[in-house]
Amino acid sequence: MIAFFTIYELEQLTDDQLDELFAALERLLMATATGTPERRNILASLENITRVRNRRCAVPAPSL
Repeated sequence: MIAFFTIYELEQLTDDQLDELFAALERLLMATATGTPERRNILASLENITRVRNRRCAVPAPSL
């Protein structure tokens, strides 16, 4: 079974490590059948990686 990566775990990784993990999970996604627990874990992990990436790129709003 393919592990689910939490946001906390992903925040500990560098940008390069996130990129490598994302690419690896995308390759695994193509090899899984629709509706399987493995596919759901991969999709959730990919979404979490995207959230971590977006959070790192976000610019704080200026304070008034």
